[in-house]
Amino acid sequence: MIEEKNKPESPVSKPFRHLKVGYIRRKTRQSQRGQQHSSLNLNGDWLEAAGFPIGTMVKVSVMQGKLIIEQVNT
Repeated sequence: MIEEKNKPESPVSKPFRHLKVGYIRRKTRQSQRGQQHSSLNLNGDWLEAAGFPIGTMVKVSVMQGKLIIEQVNT
């Protein structure tokens, strides 16, 4: 009998996504226009299909040129 943790994960329709880093503006006391800060938005049904339903807590590991997003098991 196969244990739950050893079952193969269900395939995600597209294992790779191509997104563009955008920006948000944050106003500061020194500047009325605000400063630009990098921003990345992830959304779509594919998140839930990949095991990230609404309300899921995540951990983002940051490395040079790479972000890894994992569920936080509580």
